Amino acid sequence: MFADGVYRGTAPATLSLRHRLAKTVGLLAICLVALAWIGNAAAATSDIDPTLLAAASSSPAKSEQMIILSSDDVSAAIDAFNQASAVKDGYGAGTLRKELPLVDGVAVTLPAVRVTALAKIDGITVSPDAALEATSYGNLPNVQLWPYLSGNAHLWSGQNKLGPVSPSRMPTVAVIDSGVDTSVPDLANSLLIPQVNLCSLAPNSPGDGDGHGTFVSSILAGNGSGHVGAAPNAKLISLDVINDEGMATTSDVVAAAQWIVDHHNKYNIRVVNFSLHAITPSHFVNDPLDKAVEKLWFSGVVVVTAAGNDGVDGQATAVPYAPANDPFVITVGALDSKGTLDYSDDTAAPWSTWGYTLDGFAKPEIGASGRYMIGAVSSKSTLLSEFPNNVYSPGYLQLSGTSFAAPVVSGAVAQLLARHPNLTPDDVKAGLMLGSQRTPAATPGSLGLGELNAGRADSLLGRRLPDPNAALNQFVVHKRGAIPYFNGDAWSQAVLSDPNWDTATWEAKWWTSAATEDKWWTSGSWEAKWWTTVSDDDTNTIAQSQIDLQSDGPAQADASETGYLLTKADYLALFRDPFLTPASWEGMALKN
Repeated sequence: MFADGVYRGTAPATLSLRHRLAKTVGLLAICLVALAWIGNAAAATSDIDPTLLAAASSSPAKSEQMIILSSDDVSAAIDAFNQASAVKDGYGAGTLRKELPLVDGVAVTLPAVRVTALAKIDGITVSPDAALEATSYGNLPNVQLWPYLSGNAHLWSGQNKLGPVSPSRMPTVAVIDSGVDTSVPDLANSLLIPQVNLCSLAPNSPGDGDGHGTFVSSILAGNGSGHVGAAPNAKLISLDVINDEGMATTSDVVAAAQWIVDHHNKYNIRVVNFSLHAITPSHFVNDPLDKAVEKLWFSGVVVVTAAGNDGVDGQATAVPYAPANDPFVITVGALDSKGTLDYSDDTAAPWSTWGYTLDGFAKPEIGASGRYMIGAVSSKSTLLSEFPNNVYSPGYLQLSGTSFAAPVVSGAVAQLLARHPNLTPDDVKAGLMLGSQRTPAATPGSLGLGELNAGRADSLLGRRLPDPNAALNQFVVHKRGAIPYFNGDAWSQAVLSDPNWDTATWEAKWWTSAATEDKWWTSGSWEAKWWTTVSDDDTNTIAQSQIDLQSDGPAQADASETGYLLTKADYLALFRDPFLTPASWEGMALKN
């Protein structure tokens, strides 16, 4: 739509309020304004600009410059102004700035709340007295829909496009990937320290020869014009484990996890993003990468990982690869929003992996936008040479994959931890899952409990929530002076003796979808014969397994001409949703 000044948005969809729980003041105010307007529709034929209606609810006392047009003549427009100006509500009178007889109207200044009075008057049209840009909606932080649909933009409140809300409280996010090319403007100032290079495979250029890590990091914390990331005020630590050909060893990834465990207190690392997975199926109790991410989790670091791109036509498959198969962490599936703000048509992308792990745990926990994502890339990267037809504009590619859904969630987690710094990883997981938006069109389980709604999750955190890892935590061993660990042997014995081991601590009423009775854990997917013993050969195979980004190529190449850009209809609808309204947008849509 606006990346090069040309409108390329999809046709506006019919949208409606989806959050009808009028428990917040903002939503109640919006409902009252809307009801007042709709209730008089039969008696009045006025037309009020939606942005003014939104302003009436959010900032009723704020002076707004408006143009009132009449279907009769200029005197009728003056009369309408006088009626609205004379309302006794404590906000004062307005000012008639000039008459506009050419269009039978007047230019006025009124408290925003007075549009509710104007809405009751027949034959008038009220619009902002501002120059609406012909090809854009102003300096939008991101031209795509996903930051607003996910609620991430709602958490940008109080900051400018490039400025932080509270640098001292914003946690650091570690990205374990192919590195970051800091010559890319979007990420030039994002890294907290010089890149940590732990890649043992050649070739591996300085920075990011592959390009995947740069793309992921720009989705997470980029600051490009029109392409701001999920948490643009976050600082990143990049751990390079993937070479220029998209390959890594599991041991290098485990070493990166060890580095984070050793340094997370020093650098305030609270979140780690894994947009990668192994290519050898494994059991989470024995897999070294699963053990590594659990040590991060037990150290207080929230682990967010991509589900994988092995799905076929949206059907359920196994989720066999680490770290997505670990039951403790937050596994993210890729959402296909269909390019609309309306949740009712959202589904999982057809290649997004979902189903049960080989240990019987349902994955993913949550979905986030991962289709047709626009991110930054270096002109020298392998990624650019692999997908030349996916260039969106100079310096930007449009790619798809759960690799790019994960940083949407990681950015949301960073923003939530800035607001609620005392949360544990289990707390964050609970807030995201319980706050997720249900997706009736999606196959149950394909997006976990639903799609990310960071604003709703923020409203839940800070109160006591059920623990999604409660059933597992009974097998976590705590020793003084050491990081807790999961006792896989005890868990395996519990499963063998009682297939319903989880019922005592797992509250299904919280976590199962209303549309399905699928369980969080099912013995039907657990093959005990595989896991009661592990041979030395099996262990060696797991330890030498590799991470392979090239297997994600078909999903990454998935592209769209429109790129799911923000439309005008979506922009206006955002102001009607208390969990999505970007509170820092005042004045961004119009040039005053």
